[in-house]
Amino acid sequence: MAKHPSGDGTISKSNKHCPFVTAPISTEKEVNDPTDVSGRYSITRKKADRDNNNLALPFCPESKLPSFIEHDRLVLLFNAYYEEDVHQSLEEEKILHACEIYFYVEDGTMEIIQTKTENSGIVQGKFLRRSKVLKPGASSSHYGIDDLKIGNTLDIYCRSFRVVNCNESTRRYVLEHHGWSLNDVQPIPLPRDHFAEMNRAKMMRESGVPGVDRKRKMNDLKVVMESQLGKQSSMTDRGMFLEHGTDALCFHVTWDDRSRLYGNIQYFRLIYYLADDTIEIARASNTTRDGTVTFPKLLKRSKLPKSGQAFDNSDCYYWKELAIGQMINVFGRMMLIVKCDRFTRAHYQSNGIYLREDMPLEVEEKKAEIKRVVPPYNGFGSEEDSLRSCTGSINPPPLMKDMSSNKKSGIVLRFNASLVVDDDADDSSSTRKFAIHFFLEDDTIMIHEPPIRNSGYVGGQFLRRQPINHISASDMYIGNIVEVVGHQFLLRDTDESTFKLMECDEKTFPYSDVARLQRILSFKQDMIKAYFISHYDGNGMLDLEGLEKCCSAIGLVINHAELNTIW
Repeated sequence: MAKHPSGDGTISKSNKHCPFVTAPISTEKEVNDPTDVSGRYSITRKKADRDNNNLALPFCPESKLPSFIEHDRLVLLFNAYYEEDVHQSLEEEKILHACEIYFYVEDGTMEIIQTKTENSGIVQGKFLRRSKVLKPGASSSHYGIDDLKIGNTLDIYCRSFRVVNCNESTRRYVLEHHGWSLNDVQPIPLPRDHFAEMNRAKMMRESGVPGVDRKRKMNDLKVVMESQLGKQSSMTDRGMFLEHGTDALCFHVTWDDRSRLYGNIQYFRLIYYLADDTIEIARASNTTRDGTVTFPKLLKRSKLPKSGQAFDNSDCYYWKELAIGQMINVFGRMMLIVKCDRFTRAHYQSNGIYLREDMPLEVEEKKAEIKRVVPPYNGFGSEEDSLRSCTGSINPPPLMKDMSSNKKSGIVLRFNASLVVDDDADDSSSTRKFAIHFFLEDDTIMIHEPPIRNSGYVGGQFLRRQPINHISASDMYIGNIVEVVGHQFLLRDTDESTFKLMECDEKTFPYSDVARLQRILSFKQDMIKAYFISHYDGNGMLDLEGLEKCCSAIGLVINHAELNTIW
């Protein structure tokens, strides 16, 4: 590339394959004002540059390169942080998020990337993609370089970022081109994050940093991998491995968890490895399908402390302490050893220890006797309906008895009755009259109240037809008091058909037995004649009241039903 001798700022590209020669451009096209663009991008100038294969940059001495060329790939890096409150943890109150702010000088855009922290449990990475950020409360003012001085706070999307440091190239640029002072670039230390320090120390213990006491057994796979890489393994208990190899004792154990809600009896196999005195407890094959979730192991191969506390290897179970019928503590689960295999029994006998006979694995469970208690009848509806509600939530109505073959089908006893009231009760209740119907075919009862004008009571059906347990046909006789749904009714009278039905069934209605009453009156025949001779008034008529006076006079005790039968 060579500069044209005219010195007008036109740059030409020499090309041996191009037949054209660069034409001089008149200086009249140049301008003195950098804001005047009238002749810079004219069509004539563009066509001449394209025809002559020129790269022309029309500018005046005061002109500057465009920002995207002058500051191309110039990025400033600042370190900042923001805090966030934590409400779900007792170990930490605030989370400290460290971030990096990238400021692109060429167009004034910003990009914020959150520094990733291991095992933080939160989403990290790019917080803000490259864009211009408006200042809070401003409509057109964006954050610039001067707003990123160290110590300043930037409110971006409801988070307050505090700038604490910058890299060395950023520090040199702002001191030379933006006139910052040394105080503006003085780094500020980040506040301490106690939870992050605690988590970092925990990860150091987990990762096996040299010189850190982890107080736990190293992972078995890690030991194998380190030994393959050349690390010398411990020689402890190497003699026990050479003596016993892979020999293991096998016991069958049971865990009775029925004292807990929904607990049951579970079966396991306890395997004791003689090489390193470790114990492994695996779930026995579940053939009963009791509905429990199956899992391969209850306890992985490790030493089992007697105290049931984790990381307590001071006093652990030894194979001589395991015997049939003994309870062992597996981290709070009391398990019973009930059986062993032949190799285990032979191993104990070779060491002079004799185990007892195997115990049965299946434990007889006592089934609880559940007795259904029928609640007492409350008086609402029929008793059959109440019993139906005790057998389920949705039940059909009780089945009616088949009365087609019943000899008493259609036979009804009818009585006139009144309410039994106390002396101090309302007198209006004593005037109420009722008709009681007793159906012999199914021992049901129905009560009807005839309407009486100006009585104050609405007549009609008082009790629909339904069975009453404590009332039977033998209770239905004149003078008796029956209690129905909390009301006492006095049976005062009945019709002629009911009298005939009761006299024909002396077993059900003993007070209507005519033969029995005749035998009783035969013994008082002389006394009855003497009473009527002495009390004869000459009309030859005898009413029920006169008969009652005669029986009381001769000392004959009979009730109203017997009196009506005699009369």
